[in-house]
Amino acid sequence: MNETAVERRLAAIMAADVVGYSRLMGGDEVGTLRALRTHRSELIDPTIASRRGRIVKTTGDGLLAEFPSAVDAVACAITIQRSLASRNTSTAEEKRLTFRIGINIGDIIIEASDIFGDGVNVAARLETLCEPGGVCISRAVRDQVRDKMPVAFDDLGEQQVKNIARPVRAFGLGPNAIAAAPDLPQSAGIAATRHGHAGMFAAFIVALSIAGAGCAWWLLAAPTIISRQAEDVAAPAAPVAQARASIAVLPFTSPTADGDSDYFADGLTEDIISALGRFRELSVIARAAVLGYKGKSPTPVEVGRDLKVRYVVDGSIRRAPERFRVSVSLTDTTRSAVLWSEKYDVEPKDIFSVQDQITRRISGALAVRVSSLELARSVAKPPNNVEAYDLVLRGRDLLGRLTRSNNLEARRLFERAIEIDPTYAPAYVGLGRVNRFAAIEGWAHEPIQTLERAGSLARRAIELDDLNAGAHALLGQVLVQFGEYERALDVLKRAIDLNGSDPEAYRGLAAVLLWRGDTQGAIAAGEVLGRFQPDLSAPDAFHLAMAYVLADRGADAILVLRQSLDRDSADPNTNIMLAAAYAQAGNQPEAERQSESVRNRFPLFSRDRFGSLLREASQREKLSVMLNKAGL
Repeated sequence: MNETAVERRLAAIMAADVVGYSRLMGGDEVGTLRALRTHRSELIDPTIASRRGRIVKTTGDGLLAEFPSAVDAVACAITIQRSLASRNTSTAEEKRLTFRIGINIGDIIIEASDIFGDGVNVAARLETLCEPGGVCISRAVRDQVRDKMPVAFDDLGEQQVKNIARPVRAFGLGPNAIAAAPDLPQSAGIAATRHGHAGMFAAFIVALSIAGAGCAWWLLAAPTIISRQAEDVAAPAAPVAQARASIAVLPFTSPTADGDSDYFADGLTEDIISALGRFRELSVIARAAVLGYKGKSPTPVEVGRDLKVRYVVDGSIRRAPERFRVSVSLTDTTRSAVLWSEKYDVEPKDIFSVQDQITRRISGALAVRVSSLELARSVAKPPNNVEAYDLVLRGRDLLGRLTRSNNLEARRLFERAIEIDPTYAPAYVGLGRVNRFAAIEGWAHEPIQTLERAGSLARRAIELDDLNAGAHALLGQVLVQFGEYERALDVLKRAIDLNGSDPEAYRGLAAVLLWRGDTQGAIAAGEVLGRFQPDLSAPDAFHLAMAYVLADRGADAILVLRQSLDRDSADPNTNIMLAAAYAQAGNQPEAERQSESVRNRFPLFSRDRFGSLLREASQREKLSVMLNKAGL
């Protein structure tokens, strides 16, 4: 009888976790998560990569990594602990993140991307024996490094550890010995150079991560309208919202929904917004801007006044096992007059044609002259199986409430949708977004490869449906994150050409124009995004504000940043940029007050890294001067 061979190899295994993590989370959950994510993105993950290590898995506050040599593993652990100790000097003692690290060398079993065996178990047990801030190794590791590293481990004797039959001889290196140890040379091979994009990606992390931020601002979604050089950007950009019929699609309600089926109404709302957005004659408010009305009953006049739109679409969907009933109406907000309303009773298999009818009826009611080409673009290609569509809607709903667990569940749903219908482009776009979020949020063991996977999925979606604006927007955002600005610009232009009201495309465009040095283009893009989505996210507001500061429009930057801080006062980049904006606007007292707040709240902020993605040296210098003037 043939059996599948078990893959084994010898490796050095490092296990690490945070001391007193539950206590830290109980005291300050948000601050602890941000600090942990910052330590991971700025220090731990890059150090492991630089020592040829691979992160096998992460479990909340802990991680497991493997190395090809014991010397690399120990050098990595010492570097991490010394750097963490240095970072902690400026942090209140009750908020410090201190790690224990255990290292063993042994035979491991490889299954998919995971590893198993006593070699792994011993490393985990050594970690529990470790002194906080120190490193604990097995005798096998000590024998490998004793004559190769300028450090001396203390003999901790034989230790009986859980679920290991034989005692383990342990050796420890405390925090004082780590602080006194000389600098260790880099290993000859650096993992980040294994792939063409890796060097660029790692350099970005080092250059632009902001200490204490909890995430790298440059990795967050980018903005949008193409400054097709000066004359082409500023001119057409401004009238985009005013020149076209403006319309808001309120979240569809599901009156008889049982709680978790609301996702279907939300998904239908999003799809109608997307379909309408493909009409050049319509300016459609993005879904994020109308979510605040969910669960409420505003009058069309109120919506028109709040969002500055002329038309409002609202509707409901009642879902039964065998039937759908969709009700929808279109109202003129200036006259509070219903222009058109309709009800549909359909079987699940016909829901796609209903969506098409809604789009066509609304465009007709608005008397929009829609060419046959634009009308064809409005009809998104439906999946071959209604279940695939349902799975994609569920996945989108989870991504709208982004957490690590939601991201994992969304991955499962999108993968299942692809299994059911391998030709359904939106499923590939959804899975690509899952991968992109995993990479930028620090949830991926191999972030570079995960980002590349997102790009591959976007390309596959484009192959299946070249008219899918979301696929082009996703690919453009991935290219921005790899620093491929010129290619990103071309792809994002294509996304906007397909759907001139797609906020994801404009978001990516604003970022790439900013980093390329096209300040006016970035402003035009950010302002258009603001018209589609009035409550700009923190990264979107940050990009627009930086462009304002570089264009000597500090007062405009202050307005945008204050509104953003009203929604998220803890965002470090917004707080830092506000200090620069005050300085640029000539309000020195407020600039100094804001700078003092930044120093107190984000003590590890480094001005040298802030804004270093700007391609133009003159712009980097200008931003630096403003920060210096503010007192940072």
